[in-house]
Amino acid sequence: MKLKFYVLTSEGKFETLNRHNDKEFSGLPISDTVVVINSLDPIYIQQTEDYCKKKGLEYYVTESNGTPAKGKNSVLDLFLESENDYCVLIDGDDFLTEHGVWMYRHLAALKTPPDAVCLTHQASFQEINGELYLSTPFTVEYAELIAGNYYKTFKDFHGLSHEKSTYYASLHRKYYTEQQKYSEGTEAHCRVTWFSKKAAKIKFNEEITIGEDTLQMLSLKHEALKNRLAFYSTDERPATYIYDQRTIGTVMNESEFGTNYDWMDDYLQALEKMKDLGQLHENTRLPELELEYPKDYTYDEISLETSYVHTLEGAEVLFPKNASEQSVKNAYKFLKDLSTQQAA
Repeated sequence: MKLKFYVLTSEGKFETLNRHNDKEFSGLPISDTVVVINSLDPIYIQQTEDYCKKKGLEYYVTESNGTPAKGKNSVLDLFLESENDYCVLIDGDDFLTEHGVWMYRHLAALKTPPDAVCLTHQASFQEINGELYLSTPFTVEYAELIAGNYYKTFKDFHGLSHEKSTYYASLHRKYYTEQQKYSEGTEAHCRVTWFSKKAAKIKFNEEITIGEDTLQMLSLKHEALKNRLAFYSTDERPATYIYDQRTIGTVMNESEFGTNYDWMDDYLQALEKMKDLGQLHENTRLPELELEYPKDYTYDEISLETSYVHTLEGAEVLFPKNASEQSVKNAYKFLKDLSTQQAA
């Protein structure tokens, strides 16, 4: 099966764009990479075109209206028009780990690859006081979020008016209440990275600026629960995809750095339309991806920080969470034999 990695870029620094083909990061071969430039900035478009030409990268400039949904839909359109069988969609400011590149290539080599894959326990780079941290921003405690005193946060911390604080607090409670009903377990948002051409026909909602990816994931979930798509979730322990929240993106700009949550109202209205159409399914879960791994499979440095520990026969085995039971057993035996040889 033919797989390509589609990198969507609209703005930012070229260091982040370069990471996709850098061996210290994703290490994607030039021949497997497609750059999609979707921007309203003519200077950035020209600079990125020049960069792609210099690197020998396949690239396209697509029409932009300033929303992430428009850019992502342009990627899906290009993919549908191509000879490629599968697409991995990557935000230009984020990047895949080496483990992620291996896993997605492994999916393409399966006899029957899935139509779509979304992520749980996602990892994000954040910088606090000059220190770099990995966090899991979308794995949440719903009870705390729903019961939290958001009014106090908006009123005292952000200095908003009583009316705004009351309004935004109610939006937050409703947002997390709805996500708890329809998303995946403790995940408030599950990024979809892997698409077949069948899945790529389900587009992003261009009428909203934030939350378009969550709505599209729920649309895919609806199709899967109706047995029209093979859609799986996969646990990001270890991580295949790293969000880089050190860059200022759409969410931060639109929310005015956490002081404007009108976008939540737009999202909730779009969610209500899906509910009216019977496209939402309360308290349901997608099947979890299960893969075969080599017994001596090793992590890259970044993925190692988000690893998972299986317990087998009282011993701890560091191995991907989505590994099959047999893969874990094989790894355990391999490590046990290796330990015995080293002790001899």
